[in-house]
Amino acid sequence: MKALLVHSPNAGTKPEPIRSLIGQLEEAGFAIRYCEHSRDDIRSGMSGMEMAIAAGGDGTVASVATEIPDRSVPIAILPMGGSNNVARALGIRQSVEAVIAGLDNAHEKKLTVGSVTGPFGHKGFLEAVGLGALNQSIELVDESPDTPEEKRENGRAAFRETLRTAAPIACAVDIDGRRFDGSWLLVEILNIGAIGPRLPFAPRADTQDRLLDILLVGEADRDAMVGWAEHFSGPPPARLETGCVVTLQASGLCPRIDDRPVDMPDNAWTVEIRLDDEPVTILVPGGMTGNDDDNC
Repeated sequence: MKALLVHSPNAGTKPEPIRSLIGQLEEAGFAIRYCEHSRDDIRSGMSGMEMAIAAGGDGTVASVATEIPDRSVPIAILPMGGSNNVARALGIRQSVEAVIAGLDNAHEKKLTVGSVTGPFGHKGFLEAVGLGALNQSIELVDESPDTPEEKRENGRAAFRETLRTAAPIACAVDIDGRRFDGSWLLVEILNIGAIGPRLPFAPRADTQDRLLDILLVGEADRDAMVGWAEHFSGPPPARLETGCVVTLQASGLCPRIDDRPVDMPDNAWTVEIRLDDEPVTILVPGGMTGNDDDNC
């Protein structure tokens, strides 16, 4: 089968040599065309291909899912990042070698894709759109971890520290016509259950239910949220809503789309967040099913 391999050479803490990865895929029967994530064009690379293979972390998977021109073409995920939130949400938790071995017995699973419309135009997302403490914590993370586990714990520690001291932000949130005004420590609009350093913000999220999960954390929730973030047991102790269309209104803030901040005008702005009508098709190797209910 002809497949476009979209590969992140910097994924994880010990990136696998690309020749070894291509060799494994060719031995499994795939005719590979190589595409380096963030450098080569995914759309043009997919011409004539029968499937795409996203080899990297969540950012690589998101790029493939939002840029693939035909969403009926299946995508395989080789989880090589520190958190692999998207893969885990679909039940894909084995090693890269095990995933490759299981692709000949894979079944298809649909994954919703989100879109954000604002002053910047239109952007797709796969994990979440957020404002507040998680965005601020990204700047504190140690960028040189030795293991994926250390990378996740560094991110979680930075999130806890930021949550303890973060100043509330002014943002109006509208969920299907229900308006929530307030000063928030954290606003996250989620497509999957866990994001960032595997933070389980929406443990009941369903990747196929056509609903967004919205976490709103206010000043009154700060102490309980900090305590929850020590162990991540159960749902977060804050307001958790669901909806189809979410509108954010703020000023002087920059939201994060998946793992990247977006520049915004200094004056007041509005963005609208919803799920696309057409999902992408993910190949889940044989023996890998279920939702991401494991937070470790």
